[in-house]
Amino acid sequence: MEDLAKHAIDQALKLGAEFADIRIESAAGINIVVMDGKTKTLNVSRESGCGIRAFSGGAWGFAATNILTQASVKAAAASAAKMAKAARAKAKVKFEISDVKAVRAREEYKAKEKFTEVTTEEKLEYVMSQDKAMRTLDKKITSTNARYDDLEAVRVVANSFGTLTHTTERWLISMCGAWAKSDGIVQRGHASNGSVGGYELMRSEASQNLGRQAAEQAVRLLDSKPPPAGKFTVILDHKMTGLLAHEAFGHACEADAVIAGASVLEGKVGDMVAGKGITMVDDPTVSNTFGYFSYDWEGVKAKKHVLIEDGELKGYLHNLESGSRMGLGSNGAARSQAYNSPPIIRMSNTYIGPGDWKKEELFEGLKHGMLIEGAQYGYVEPAKGQFMFKGDEAYEIKDGEVGQRFRDASISGLILEVLKNVDALADDFVLTDAGYCGKGGQEARTTDGGPHIRVKNLVVGGLA
Repeated sequence: MEDLAKHAIDQALKLGAEFADIRIESAAGINIVVMDGKTKTLNVSRESGCGIRAFSGGAWGFAATNILTQASVKAAAASAAKMAKAARAKAKVKFEISDVKAVRAREEYKAKEKFTEVTTEEKLEYVMSQDKAMRTLDKKITSTNARYDDLEAVRVVANSFGTLTHTTERWLISMCGAWAKSDGIVQRGHASNGSVGGYELMRSEASQNLGRQAAEQAVRLLDSKPPPAGKFTVILDHKMTGLLAHEAFGHACEADAVIAGASVLEGKVGDMVAGKGITMVDDPTVSNTFGYFSYDWEGVKAKKHVLIEDGELKGYLHNLESGSRMGLGSNGAARSQAYNSPPIIRMSNTYIGPGDWKKEELFEGLKHGMLIEGAQYGYVEPAKGQFMFKGDEAYEIKDGEVGQRFRDASISGLILEVLKNVDALADDFVLTDAGYCGKGGQEARTTDGGPHIRVKNLVVGGLA
């Protein structure tokens, strides 16, 4: 692989590229989906190829090939260089790629039990068992969906600065969704567990109970009432805090959005964008998480990104392009879904840091409020800073006590206002919610989390 990388980079530079890089990948994985007791998907994939970028005067060229021969790789490099040269004249912004320190590293993600040591039949049996656990829990369960993904990949990244990284990554995730129906009301429960590592994760108690957990939640919600609408003091749990951090704020911290004028945080570095005591972090180096990586897809060493510190916006997530354009350099946030997609700025493990309150102290003295647990989905407009998130379950808080359960509760608002209305953070930090984040037609594995937090004057509504 290293020889192919050298040939590609030399070819691109020979044809006038100012900078060139290559990612050579070889990956094998499986995707299993079982719905309502039937196997809907069982895809075992093996693919390899490379993606080559050439840069010239503010413009990029990108080409990919799945034929890993010297002739094919050099041809792809030539195509990338010619595209960059052709696009250079139309580039609106002229800049140079900042020279970054060359990195030479090799890493293999550890696994006690490699996926290759587990048969497809055993993996399918696991997914079927989770689907069965949902279907047999209660007669009110009307539909089920159990999914399992794993991937083992070797990725070599090289560039014209002299970087050469060799990473063997392994990750897996299982997700369950159950739908229950009664008297015309339909409710969904869901659960997931994912991490880098090996198949031992699927043998854990948490993974073995995903189906039951999802089905119990769906059935439980059938007996709930629609929530009252209005402004409340709201306590958010770990998952909803994580969704707030990732969706509402994290995407606005991606420097490509800032450059495009699509972030409410443009020009606000150094400003107070949240309440005192609030810290928000994106950290790909947290071990045993679904969002972990050690070197990004441009060969830059991963690092902890402190985005907000004590309420102050400290910076953005960068790749080589945005870091060069802003004069800051990359901070290792570039990722891509596969070799045939260019790397773009992505989050990893995004969270709000803990405070010093005990969880029970958040409830004390609260005459009338709401507790929202779990997170299903959300809509965000980073340019305006507007968001709407749907939680899993909500509860009335009256005189400091948790009472009536509600279903289909949502929260909405302006993120810069909401973060300034956080008046208490618990010390019960958990990084918990593993899943996929979509952007630019690509998916990236991520984890979200945080502590329980209390927010004043938060808009709560119901969804049909």
